[in-house]
Amino acid sequence: MTIQHKLITNADLHEPKGVSAAANKTVYVANGSGSGAWVLPSTTANVYIAFNSSSPGYTQANTTSDVILNPTWVSGVVSDFTVQTSPNARIRYDGLDTVRNVTITLAMACNQASGSNKNVEFALFKNGTEIAGSRSIRTTTTSDWGNITVIGSTTMATNDYIEIKSKASASATIQYASLSLRVLGVV
Repeated sequence: MTIQHKLITNADLHEPKGVSAAANKTVYVANGSGSGAWVLPSTTANVYIAFNSSSPGYTQANTTSDVILNPTWVSGVVSDFTVQTSPNARIRYDGLDTVRNVTITLAMACNQASGSNKNVEFALFKNGTEIAGSRSIRTTTTSDWGNITVIGSTTMATNDYIEIKSKASASATIQYASLSLRVLGVV
């Protein structure tokens, strides 16, 4: 006797296979081969430096070559990531599943400590390689705060990491009143 699943009454419906062993707040993701696994639906890292425009929370000397921003991050919500400080500031993915849809958003308010206007570029890097399409630029002026947002997308596997780099059109000291980095991966 064949019974279509859609005709089974509510009292006879069953939970998906493996649900009794699934971790809390996980979802079942099929692997395309007749099976699948229970995984977290998303991974996230939200880090920042506390806002302070009178005494900037982070200052960096820039040259005409990319240098890594190395602030001391305050951790907000972090799931499946580790905030690292060595060898520099980076966000490392610790999840076991490769995440194919990762969006990275960097928002900041910065200015130049002194001197003539400089063009400052910012880019996101994964494992030391620039994420295509993530480079942005703004002109900084002395004591004139301005905002910029940098966005990128990539895939991430276990131990991949994200860093931020910047460079200027000429040597300059850039001050940051705020930095906020969000990495969000959706399975």
